[in-house]
Amino acid sequence: MSMGGQRLRKLREKLGLTMRQVEYTSRQLARRHRNSRLIVSPARLSVMESKNVVPSMYRLYALSKIYDCSVEDILLLYGLR
Repeated sequence: MSMGGQRLRKLREKLGLTMRQVEYTSRQLARRHRNSRLIVSPARLSVMESKNVVPSMYRLYALSKIYDCSVEDILLLYGLR
């Protein structure tokens, strides 16, 4: 598991969220914004957490809303500014 992915997973776990809960909340966000690119499936989240795959801009936005942090905070988990 990559350091960025490990940090992303630890943040999710610290918040007490399951992958399914992240997906559900991202689907609600996608409906509200009428943009399916905001959906974070468990499979995609698993790839983000287990490999050094930085989320797309849409998923960065969704995760920042779900995790109640900034997009920059998530990018910093991956060592990006």
